[in-house]
Amino acid sequence: MRWTAPPDRREISLVLFALTVFLLAYNLEASLELLGVDPEASRSVVFNRIVLGRTKVLGKDGRKPHAWRDPLERDIYGDFGWDEGHAAGDGEERSQPKGNGRHGAMWIGREAVGPLLGPKLGKTTVDQGLIWWSEDIPKTSVVKHVPGFSVMDNVFLMNGTLYFVTDDVASFPNLEEIVVCLGTGYAEWEVISTTEARKKLGGYGGFIRGVSFIANDFDSHNSTLLALWRTYASLDPSIDASGRTTLATPERLIIPHKRFFTDANPEFSEYWIRRARYDTGYHPYTAKAAFPYLTTLYFEDLEDYMHIAVPWLLERVVISDRQAASGSHLLEAGQPVYSPPFKLEASEHWWEPVRLSMAKFFGVEDEGRWDKKVVTYLHNQAAERGARLETANHEALVKALREMGKWHGYEVNVVATTTLETDWNERMEAIVKSTVVLGPYGHHLFDTMFMRRTPHSTLMEFFPEETFVRDEELVVGSIGLKYVAWWNSRKFTTDDLPPVGDSGHDRGAIKVDTDAVVRAVHEILSSS
Repeated sequence: MRWTAPPDRREISLVLFALTVFLLAYNLEASLELLGVDPEASRSVVFNRIVLGRTKVLGKDGRKPHAWRDPLERDIYGDFGWDEGHAAGDGEERSQPKGNGRHGAMWIGREAVGPLLGPKLGKTTVDQGLIWWSEDIPKTSVVKHVPGFSVMDNVFLMNGTLYFVTDDVASFPNLEEIVVCLGTGYAEWEVISTTEARKKLGGYGGFIRGVSFIANDFDSHNSTLLALWRTYASLDPSIDASGRTTLATPERLIIPHKRFFTDANPEFSEYWIRRARYDTGYHPYTAKAAFPYLTTLYFEDLEDYMHIAVPWLLERVVISDRQAASGSHLLEAGQPVYSPPFKLEASEHWWEPVRLSMAKFFGVEDEGRWDKKVVTYLHNQAAERGARLETANHEALVKALREMGKWHGYEVNVVATTTLETDWNERMEAIVKSTVVLGPYGHHLFDTMFMRRTPHSTLMEFFPEETFVRDEELVVGSIGLKYVAWWNSRKFTTDDLPPVGDSGHDRGAIKVDTDAVVRAVHEILSSS
């Protein structure tokens, strides 16, 4: 055969095979990735076999390929696994839902949070932190208002003063009905015209996006978050039983007049000293579980804004000031000072978004899967102050409740209000699952607003005879729970409550008829 003769089938096959091998070898990494093989690991194996003992190649996790790792690297880094999009570790570090770590911290994994650029965490970028309004300065609008509790859009903060900008002063609420407390956080609150605003605030400033809660009080109270949310929830009358709402998630709670720590700052070198934190009136974990996207800012945080010589525009604020509410005409005799927001129209399910957030924290949001009947006795026996039962009465009630639970198959929880006796996780999980909660009267019963919402869910509150306050009754009634008050063996329901008053009796000497109370609890649980 002459050399110019056409190639036969065997020669064509050899040429195609050689080209294929060349292309695969020349593009080795792409070929291996196409076949689902880690190119870095494969390269290390090949180089090791031809005795090339070093490599500068690093894998996606920042380490040398597996076959090149030596004892020194393992000592430095360890043998942790790594999944793309997560920090290296054994998986335990991705979430700590109940604050059980060494420092009691807690966080939520990315899977639970969802996309980082989704509606929950926003899409704000760095260059959107500045806003130019030039001559068209944003005006403050009053969205909702009752004395002491307000929702407003476009409020300015500059040099320790909050400004409300409006040219319609006549229709604007009196400043004394919005805020009364002035201090180191906000030294002044002013209502100014747009002309004054252009002179004082200029034509641009920082933009604090989203919803900001402002607790403008000097003293703490565990009704703070409740009252702020009740005010805010009046903006969405369509909140349904599943907690669906059109309201944007509150992003920050501002406590302007209090520092994070209550003691004097130690020397910088004494970082190990345990500090006393400001008592907000509610447990820190309560805020984290009920409002997982809420950041708390104190006076020190506000100083960062004040030291920047530009105005800051707060997109929407919800303000509470109990002192401003205390003189309100809406505050009826015997009602607590946080009651004015309850005059605002709202959905009957206004609390569900918050309650379900707490329930999800403990994994009991699916009520259909939780069919066991639960009763929780929330006692205050070891507390230094506050109402509590007589010791013998307390012990008899605990015994009777446990016997009832054993006989009828109910789950009975006996938990203390103090964290020294009962951990927050244990107490709140018991309350969240409960159909009936009972205990001596006081603000420690505020946590019952997180209990299961069923047609039979009931709070039972024990009072000394001739003493009654409506603080808890107002709250549980507004979220659709039933309420029972006890004077020893005498039982009161929402329809026949006793008059509000304080007998001055020893709060630590409450007596209850144990048999009557346990019988009433059983009637509720047996009908649910």
